[in-house]
Amino acid sequence: MEETQSTMDIEKIELQKLGARIRSLRKELGIKTAEEAAFKYGLQRSQYSKYEAGSGNITYLSLVSLLQKMGISLKDFFSEGFE
Repeated sequence: MEETQSTMDIEKIELQKLGARIRSLRKELGIKTAEEAAFKYGLQRSQYSKYEAGSGNITYLSLVSLLQKMGISLKDFFSEGFE
């Protein structure tokens, strides 16, 4: 049971890092709010906000689609500013 809890904690931490990277990119692109980004990228505000907060488990395809809309490659997303 402890191992499962540990895995869940790791997953939560990784999703929060992913969300922080998405938020950082939004700000670098000059988009002030998550609501503005959701509108610009054609997403529901609540879903986009979950991605940034790390509380929504973004799928690989959703991440790729979002990054394409932001104009950044998957390689750059993970190599720049993602720890």
